Amino acid sequence: MKTWHFEALDSLFFREAKPFNSGESGFLDSQFPPTAQTMAGVIRSAIAEARGVDWRCFHQDAQPDIAALIGKDADDSGALSFAGPCPVKDEARLYPLPLHLLYSSKEDAWGRLAPSKTELKTDMGEQRLPEVVKSSPEGAKSLAHVWLDEVALDQVLQGKYPATFHGEATLFTAELRTGIGRDNYQRSVHESMLYFTRHLRLQEGISLAVDVDGADDVKPAEMLRLGGEGRMAKLRVSDSRPASFHHHHGETAILVLLTYGDFGGRSGPLLKGIDIVSACLGKAVREGGWDYKRKRPKLLKSLVPAGSVYFVRESEAGAIARLGTHIGNRTNFGYGEIAVGIWEDEQ
Repeated sequence: MKTWHFEALDSLFFREAKPFNSGESGFLDSQFPPTAQTMAGVIRSAIAEARGVDWRCFHQDAQPDIAALIGKDADDSGALSFAGPCPVKDEARLYPLPLHLLYSSKEDAWGRLAPSKTELKTDMGEQRLPEVVKSSPEGAKSLAHVWLDEVALDQVLQGKYPATFHGEATLFTAELRTGIGRDNYQRSVHESMLYFTRHLRLQEGISLAVDVDGADDVKPAEMLRLGGEGRMAKLRVSDSRPASFHHHHGETAILVLLTYGDFGGRSGPLLKGIDIVSACLGKAVREGGWDYKRKRPKLLKSLVPAGSVYFVRESEAGAIARLGTHIGNRTNFGYGEIAVGIWEDEQ
């Protein structure tokens, strides 16, 4: 397994899945980090280019060896598997702040949420909603767009509070851009075709990392196009050093999503031998994209955001200890990466 490090040489734009047609929406924000689908597409293309792919005949089974390696479809990863993406600051990986944590800036103190002792009857059955634990400081609230390094995340998973954290400004600055529709034939512009986007410029020492398995012998180009508008990024490949986060005792635990989770279309339980008691979830992330094989937009999917926390209990002995590193759908692309921590049930 290798780690691919992407160092941006310009601003980046990872567009959100919103309509961008005239009269619908004139502004598009940029997602950060990008979805696993976005980064896997960049990597698969780079691997194919390194193997001498001819894209004009790729989907006509003219190059079966390359197709077997990178996959022939949007949801086919071939012989490859991925983990991430995650931001990296000065060679240290960063992870989203778990959403059960609360912070009071006034008191500079942490609190947290835990499942209520009371079960409520809902249309989805009896549920235990998360409540603020009694030891939490007054006025503590959740923080958005906050990141932890490996040490701080490990502290949280052991039932402690993080000693340090990084805000969004530590990672990037936002740059608003204005564009207009052009008529290249007339060498003029279209009226009423203004649009606005938000680009991201990564701070010094910030990069994006993706672990790639199945292509250790590939020598990709050192310069790649990344994100919307094809902005340039420098690629560096190194030996992988993925971290493993697994702390729990007894029959309960918290599961923290480190990457977006894809749980759509599941007819059975999400976790074998494990019941979900409660959860702290962020706002759903919408994922779209373009299907180059079928030449049409991909169906929109709703993803559970990274940082979301599930409070779980075993229904089969040892089920938590047997958990892998990913849950849900498209795990070979990197979706649903998890960390396992101690569930402190104080109220």
